[in-house]
Amino acid sequence: MGGIFSAQGYRKLLGDFDAPFGRGGLTAMITAKGLPNPALLALLTAITELACGVLVLTGTLTLVAVVPPTAIMALAVTQFKWKAGFYGGWDWPFSVLGGCVAILLLGPGGYSVDALLDINIGF
Repeated sequence: MGGIFSAQGYRKLLGDFDAPFGRGGLTAMITAKGLPNPALLALLTAITELACGVLVLTGTLTLVAVVPPTAIMALAVTQFKWKAGFYGGWDWPFSVLGGCVAILLLGPGGYSVDALLDINIGF
């Protein structure tokens, strides 16, 4: 999950703005939903995905860091992808959402920075 979010955040934040699945496309999707400040929301999403992705990837503050990506995926499924149907619509974001929920339920694992530093943040 950390690798997926890091890569997605990097592409949206530092990649070509108009590339497929780049920040321009995200801004357009947010605009189509009629949400306020779509460019700012797309930028904040990119930053959140990159930062939280790196934290989850390294297992640092994992149970806190996985919450924003979980919310992003829940919104992606329910607000942006649902009407497209399962195949080619919400199949991928729903799978990623499941991975995020698994991390929330199971924790960061024994090879994480959290385990190494004996950081025990739980819900």
